[in-house]
Amino acid sequence: MALKAIIDSLDSVEEQYRDLYEEKDGKYVLVVEGIEAHPGAASLKNALDRVRTEKRTLSEKLTAVEGRLDGLPDDFDVDEYERLKGAAEGKEPPKIDERLERQKVELEKKHRTELEKRDARISKLDSTLRKSLVDDGLTKALIDSGVSKEFLSAAKALLKERGAVKLIEEDNEFQVLADDGIDDRMPLTKFVANWVGDEGKHFVAKATGGDAKGGEAKRFTENPFDPKNPNRTKQQELIVQNDTRARQMAEAVGVTPYW
Repeated sequence: MALKAIIDSLDSVEEQYRDLYEEKDGKYVLVVEGIEAHPGAASLKNALDRVRTEKRTLSEKLTAVEGRLDGLPDDFDVDEYERLKGAAEGKEPPKIDERLERQKVELEKKHRTELEKRDARISKLDSTLRKSLVDDGLTKALIDSGVSKEFLSAAKALLKERGAVKLIEEDNEFQVLADDGIDDRMPLTKFVANWVGDEGKHFVAKATGGDAKGGEAKRFTENPFDPKNPNRTKQQELIVQNDTRARQMAEAVGVTPYW
């Protein structure tokens, strides 16, 4: 069964799939991981690239037309030009083709109108793409860091309000990065993990039942601190890369941080 991306109510969704949706602006939106690789997002980016190419082509055409017109004096008179040309050639002045001037005006108007339409379309596509990549990238990073689903909306709103999360475009490639006040190009996963380990710790889902640490350990896969299968090399790598997350993973399997 295919799940709809946006629905008005969860009544039409089977119970087992309802946790996959989160409420946003009065509707329920399907949380999608790996949106960058989704065909829909790829199509959206291709459409944006195509429109930009079309805009560049139109701009070049308009520049060429304006370049031809810039060489004419402000008091240029087509009738006088044709009269002088005919006199120089010993001919009667030919009948002025009024369509020439009319076509010139219409061509300029057409190019300017098409450029305005493409500017509006580019702006809309760019806004949609940025919102989708930032929102879904932030959602995935928060879930991976153990934030409870019931707090996802609040956590995302808090981080967005600070302006810490941003979309960077370089060489037609998009990256969702964050600014922690020191590093303005910090990977989003690292930024969220640091935030969850400090200020955002209250948003983390609490383990329930007798095996609380075992429940917490399920947040991590291939935990290098697992006493049953420890990996010292990966432990050191994780400590250097993300000390906060390293402590979380150690505590999740009942190991007291030794560093």
